[in-house]
Amino acid sequence: MKKEVKLFFITDFEKEEAYLADMHRRGWKLKAIRFFCLFLFEPCRPEEVAYRLDFKPNLGEDREIYHQLYADYGWEYVCACNNFAYFRKLRTAGEEADIYSDRQTKLEMIGRIFKRRFLLLVSMGVVIFWKALRSRGDLFSPAWIVLSIVYCFLIFYCGIGFYKLKNQYAKGELR
Repeated sequence: MKKEVKLFFITDFEKEEAYLADMHRRGWKLKAIRFFCLFLFEPCRPEEVAYRLDFKPNLGEDREIYHQLYADYGWEYVCACNNFAYFRKLRTAGEEADIYSDRQTKLEMIGRIFKRRFLLLVSMGVVIFWKALRSRGDLFSPAWIVLSIVYCFLIFYCGIGFYKLKNQYAKGELR
């Protein structure tokens, strides 16, 4: 068993897929993810495998049907973390290894991530800063300044990431 700590932001799911495929190519297949950044791998035969992430919050009772749908197309369900389902599939010559066949579906997934994660992040920040202002807290203390800088960086980084992803898929530049 191998453990690696790796941090990916919500807009970095393609980088995460590439990282997982590279690990598999080196003989380590994904087994599970803990605490959103602790990747657990088990040894395997090095192979060319495609990993894909799908953002599906609130599956509930439809979870088995959802997994079976992907299994019918040759995708193996690996695990789930933070509302992302992780799938893998052995790559074969001439076959496109993607869970989305059209750009509209990919754009819809990006829209779901944006609405569920990014807008929540912005809303939380507004509420926290509003509460701090109302409680007459010292917003110019070093802790608040550092927290504000980190928060603004995250908002900026994720906002730019969503903008790039949306433009990439709107232009039809599917992987």
